[in-house]
Amino acid sequence: MMPPSIPIKKPSPKSRVLLVSHNFPPTMGPESSLVRLNALDLLRRGWRVSVLTTTMEHMHQGLDHAMLDGLPADLEILRTPSYDAVLRKRWPKIARLILTLLSRWILPEIFLFWLFSSVPAGKRWLKQNRPAIIYSRATKHVSNVTGWLLKRATGLPWVAHMSDPWTELPFHNRLQRWIAWQFERRIFRDADAIVTVSRGLADHILRLHPWARHKVHVIPHGFAALDKPLAPVTRAGHRPLEALYAGSLTPTLREPYSLFAALALLNELSPLQGRLKVTFVGEDTVCYQSVVDSLGLTDVVSLLSSVPYQTCQDMIAQSDLLLVLDTPGFGGIFLPTKLIEYLPYAKPVLGLAEPDSAIHQLLRECDLAFADQGVPEEIAAAFETLVKQWETGVWEVSAKSRESVSKYRIDQVNDCLDELLTSMAADEMS
Repeated sequence: MMPPSIPIKKPSPKSRVLLVSHNFPPTMGPESSLVRLNALDLLRRGWRVSVLTTTMEHMHQGLDHAMLDGLPADLEILRTPSYDAVLRKRWPKIARLILTLLSRWILPEIFLFWLFSSVPAGKRWLKQNRPAIIYSRATKHVSNVTGWLLKRATGLPWVAHMSDPWTELPFHNRLQRWIAWQFERRIFRDADAIVTVSRGLADHILRLHPWARHKVHVIPHGFAALDKPLAPVTRAGHRPLEALYAGSLTPTLREPYSLFAALALLNELSPLQGRLKVTFVGEDTVCYQSVVDSLGLTDVVSLLSSVPYQTCQDMIAQSDLLLVLDTPGFGGIFLPTKLIEYLPYAKPVLGLAEPDSAIHQLLRECDLAFADQGVPEEIAAAFETLVKQWETGVWEVSAKSRESVSKYRIDQVNDCLDELLTSMAADEMS
């Protein structure tokens, strides 16, 4: 099965867009695939897109060169080194010490080293390609800092995409938080528009920047339709229900303890071996193996390290139930990229999050299952219901779910982005 793609059938050319993102293929991770998807969607709409990103060396993320497949020749990619990765490669021992000290005591994001190459390269490109719109995308906040510096240098229209808050993330000390605050405040002050992925996130961030509310636009993540429909599920009820969590876990932030506790509760009531198989694949999953073993879930839960993008998509396609796990303690403001990536597969989804969170609201809208991630008993009950449905041989999503999910196709959700960029281009030309 090929990865989701967008056919590039361009209308008449529109203005130039410099898409600034530290994450872009072949870098692995959901943000990289999402930026790729948005670049292709803008191309399809007629925008002349150039991507300013890093070289193919990264300090913390793996590479998947297959993610470069299908990129059109007219998508210009400007690659500049992120010097944290360069230092780590050339002088690994001393660089590890220096970078660890900087990331622990001074820098709110180690990727800020990219500014030393991204900003000069962006200035050169913009000097040669005016008029243009700057469109920067975080989660790597250095992308928006680059956008801010390019805005200051050129005065060109700038859209800053912020899918996560910055200053309220956990830092080691007040200096890091203060530096992050200085950057974030200037991003909100100088951006012509701010894009967030949910109303809850927008309201959360605007508590700190209420004067910027008129700039904020809510545009959720979107997905591309599959190249061809999946084959129907076979042998439901005659084999174990195969559930998949595809995405990283984050020690001290997003952890699976409540989920494991729920499975242990359910396993005590009625053994799950041969009835349910739950697989976790992504960063920092295997470190929880001792917890799985101690709860007697070794034959139920499988923990796998990160795999290439296409392999992960194949695993999603082959699974029966897809799992989403929120990051608690932030008021439910996050809308995980992986949840949106699940939607085109038209499979049952179980989301574990806080009530009335962005995840809960989307699942409720799309008629998909939800349980409070802080209540293992509720999670166990949700799994019990799903396992019983599977064992009866009835396994499908509702017509309401299919209809609601279609609203999150990239060609629909990005209509708002297209209108925003068109308005900015008209203002720049006038």
